[in-house]
Amino acid sequence: MKKTSSAPHILPISQKKKLSVFIAGIGAVGGTLVRQINQLNSSAFELEIIGVCNSSFTLWNPDIDMLDSKMLKKDGEKTNWDTIPARLIDQKYENPVFVDATGSANVARAYYQLLTNGIHIATPSKRANTFEQEYFNKLLKATQNGTHYHYETAVGAGLPIVSTLNTLLNTGDEITKITGVASGTMTYLFTQLQNGVSFSEAVHKAKQQGYSEPDPRDDLSGEDVARKFLILARTSGYTFERDDIRVDTLVPEKLITLSTDEFLKHLPDYDGHWKSRNAQAMVNNRKLRYTGTFSPDGIKVGVEEVKADSPLAGLKGTDNLLQIYTKRYADSPITIQGPGAGRNVTAAGVLGDIIEIGKQL
Repeated sequence: MKKTSSAPHILPISQKKKLSVFIAGIGAVGGTLVRQINQLNSSAFELEIIGVCNSSFTLWNPDIDMLDSKMLKKDGEKTNWDTIPARLIDQKYENPVFVDATGSANVARAYYQLLTNGIHIATPSKRANTFEQEYFNKLLKATQNGTHYHYETAVGAGLPIVSTLNTLLNTGDEITKITGVASGTMTYLFTQLQNGVSFSEAVHKAKQQGYSEPDPRDDLSGEDVARKFLILARTSGYTFERDDIRVDTLVPEKLITLSTDEFLKHLPDYDGHWKSRNAQAMVNNRKLRYTGTFSPDGIKVGVEEVKADSPLAGLKGTDNLLQIYTKRYADSPITIQGPGAGRNVTAAGVLGDIIEIGKQL
């Protein structure tokens, strides 16, 4: 039987819905997103990048084909977070979408102003949703005026975790527990350890391949996972503050205040500890994983020895695996698994959020 083409009918540009995109932060994820938008041939949407910025410079109406850090510095103006939101609001762009790929607290504090003035937001940043509970509530309330706020990639890169929670809640279900591995970086580190790689070398490799934050301590501290589970809990309708979470850090106390380079230099001093801990887990027929658990009673994250035949033990690469228990799925949870780190899947997830916003307009 001849296979029919499933390619969508491409509308003329004049008939496509236009989305005006501003991208804050054009590093690993933001820079990849710029390239993905430039290569996109959507059947229904025209995405125009109206501006980009990094922490130092902002460039409006950039030539995307020529965009790089040198061009941004040469042709851009100094980045000012008192004026960027105002310009986005005042210019009355067509279907404006603001993308925050910075991880900056200052940028995250601008969300409320943007949302209340008709600027839609898609972000992989965890900052805004992990400030005080009151701010998270304000952001959700701000979307009641018709603006859209998407943060799917703040939890599992391109995995459909937040959207699954929203679907469950919108159909009247109740989230009772979420548990599993929510850090692709941590999966990578512990699988490398299992394969005989020293802990310090695994951290170096994770940094080089873009799996970890520029300062790996941002991952090793457990803060990344703690924030993700805080977002999951709040999205599920529960009230939690960051201080309510118990976190098991992997950063030695003596290395906390060092520069990143000094931290990496001294990390091999602790390889013996992790080699021994991994060996002990193997003796127990278990594997080390950095896990998190949320229930209405609390949130805890840390290193756990999981059974060698469990789904968590089978994770490879940068996989995440989360199990969602609800009133309807009490005995057999919804399981979501896939890559939870990497610039390509994260940028693609943000692009998916932008397209989803376009569909909702």
